[in-house]
Amino acid sequence: MSENRRQHFRVEYPSESAPKLLSSGEPLKVLDLSEHGLRFQPKSTVTFKTGNNFAGSLTFQSGESFLVFGIIRRVNTDTISIELKKPIPLRIIMAEQRRLIQLFQKRA
Repeated sequence: MSENRRQHFRVEYPSESAPKLLSSGEPLKVLDLSEHGLRFQPKSTVTFKTGNNFAGSLTFQSGESFLVFGIIRRVNTDTISIELKKPIPLRIIMAEQRRLIQLFQKRA
C-alpha cells in the first residue's frame, strides 16, 4: 500500500473561502496550497501542459497579494498542480489555517 506523504502542510479550501488566483486574466479556482505548491481547477485544461511555466496573482481574503511563479507538475482531468519557484511565506499558510478553523467553528 502506498502512502501519500507531502513535504509541506496543505491548506484545503471550500470554494467560498479560497484565495483568488488570476493567470492571463482568467480566474482560477484554488483547491489547496502549501508553501511550495498549489492546486487549482481551471475552466479548461487544454492550455496547461506539464513542464510549462506558470505565472499568476494570488490574493488572500486578508487582502494580501503575491505574484506566484512556478512549473506545472501535473495536469489531471480537472485540476492543475503547480510547484512554486518562490514559496508562499509560512506565516500566510498558518494565518489561512487559523482563519479557516475560526470560520468553521462559528458555523458548527
